[in-house]
Amino acid sequence: MSDFDDRLAALDPAAAQPYRHPNLDGLITRITSQRVVVANHAWRRFQLKMASALAASALLTVGAITALQGAGSVLPLLSMQSTSIGGASQTNPKPVLGAMALFEEYHFATGPGLTTATPTGLSFKLHVPSNQSAEALRVAAIFGVVGPTLTISGSSTDTTITDSSGRSLDYASSALPQWYYSLSSPAVAPATTTDTSNANLPSHATLEADVRGYLAKLGYGYNTSAPNFSTSTVTTTSADGTTQGSMNTETVTYSVDVAGIATDQPVEFSVDASNHVIYASGPAFSVNSTSNYPLQSPADGVAALNAEQQSRFPSSTSATTSAPLAGPPIVDVTLTSVSLALATYQLTDGTTWLLPVYNYVGVSSNADGTSSTSDWYVLAVDPSYLQVSSHSSGAGPHGPINY
Repeated sequence: MSDFDDRLAALDPAAAQPYRHPNLDGLITRITSQRVVVANHAWRRFQLKMASALAASALLTVGAITALQGAGSVLPLLSMQSTSIGGASQTNPKPVLGAMALFEEYHFATGPGLTTATPTGLSFKLHVPSNQSAEALRVAAIFGVVGPTLTISGSSTDTTITDSSGRSLDYASSALPQWYYSLSSPAVAPATTTDTSNANLPSHATLEADVRGYLAKLGYGYNTSAPNFSTSTVTTTSADGTTQGSMNTETVTYSVDVAGIATDQPVEFSVDASNHVIYASGPAFSVNSTSNYPLQSPADGVAALNAEQQSRFPSSTSATTSAPLAGPPIVDVTLTSVSLALATYQLTDGTTWLLPVYNYVGVSSNADGTSSTSDWYVLAVDPSYLQVSSHSSGAGPHGPINY
């Protein structure tokens, strides 16, 4: 190292000391104990630019759901690894877990709009296809990935089917399986910044009709929320990987609705100017049964958020000097409104459920005097009906996260 480098390093003695988070075990648990979220195969496998926001729910009804269990029924405990409570995401910019968000401590206050009433809410045990290969072939055929020269590859949890024209169907058999269709292989490249405002694309009504037709053929029985539309220009690659071309696309993104409640599961379709589907993705599940669990009150949910923050940032002192350790920056948040949604959890018995969560909206008061709007989630089921194997509840931003 040069003399200049030595003198520069001497200006920052802490630079030579490795950093260790004061609650490293909790941080690791936070990252590994998240609720089930959708893996972003759109970039990893198909490399298609996906719409970033889930559409707001239109509260449609699933006709397949009939009788509900009464609140007085004997309900089993929901045993899970983690309740995965907490988590802030800035409304603007898009929800992304930044490095600084890991080291901020939030203090939550209950706004006047949050009640202490304890309602009941539906929880849904899901049925997922048991035969990964058979379901992958069935979904592939619906999207036209057929022929005598199919190439089938993958693993025990991921099957990819490709036909001679380059069309692909990827089926990922996780806690909640997901399917991903792409018109070309190796799939659709990331979108460019080309202006598509004057592109001749199918109408929104046409695209919505396309989606309804495919969902009917898939037969999972779930509905979708009000659509969110976007346009882009993508580059496609031929099956032999040598020929590229570009096309304008129209994309619609929904969130799946179950029994009139929005879920954390997205459905997405993209078509070209000729109304050919170039990309589609969504979950593979149907509702197995329902349970009407008592919920904690929205005000108690705020208390749970505060308790989670205290578990993440326990007070501690230096082992050598007994001096208090410097804590993370404190951010005060007043939660002003709440809505009920469904989030995907896998229980310790291997079953997958959609469980009620409270989605809070609040105003964060930052140290620099500015304020921002954030949203937070917490599992709404009454804690007496939960059996959590991990005592460290993870916290994460609202919405799918890929670490």
